[in-house]
Amino acid sequence: ASDVYKRQSNNSAVFEEPDITQALNILEPVIARLVKSFPVCQFSTRRFIDLLLEDEESREAYDAAFQTFGLDRDSGLKVLHGQVIAAALRRQNSLTFAGFVHGDSRHMDPHSHSAWWRKENA
Repeated sequence: ASDVYKRQSNNSAVFEEPDITQALNILEPVIARLVKSFPVCQFSTRRFIDLLLEDEESREAYDAAFQTFGLDRDSGLKVLHGQVIAAALRRQNSLTFAGFVHGDSRHMDPHSHSAWWRKENA
């Protein structure tokens, strides 16, 4: 079982929500800077992560944020992509959530539900 599941006294597994505060503090400034550099456009979470990982400084922040969870690779990537990056994108005033990605494998994130984001102003 993943580290995000804790055993109760009756031996049943209970999901324990990971604390994303530290990871968000590391990654949000990097995400804000990247979003600010975008023109008016629409993009998917997966494409955003691809761009984030192309920059060495951004990749270091991504890796540092991942390390804050102390989880296995799969669980950590699910938390990082599905909670931390999603939360940081939602907090960007210039972005609007434009729905979830359906049926386009080029934009589907294997670690979370990929979304469409629209930058309204440059």
